[in-house]
Amino acid sequence: MTTLKGCKEFCQRLSEYLDGEIGEHECRLIEAHLAECPPCALVYRSLCTTVEVCNKGVSCEIPDDVRQRLLQFLREHCDPGYAAKT
Repeated sequence: MTTLKGCKEFCQRLSEYLDGEIGEHECRLIEAHLAECPPCALVYRSLCTTVEVCNKGVSCEIPDDVRQRLLQFLREHCDPGYAAKT
């Protein structure tokens, strides 16, 4: 690959980039795209944060009242089948 063909290709290669599975040239292309594209930079930062949080794990349970409010919100605003599955 000599250039990235836009945001779609960036997103397709992002996991490989984060996992260190691509070469130095491809890394430079992705880093150049990150420097030039604020939306993709936001996606990248969000994914890094998500990976960090997942790696740390959750050490406590959600309080019952918060869980109930969350389920109610999901029932009212999201896919009708989601809250029923939980």
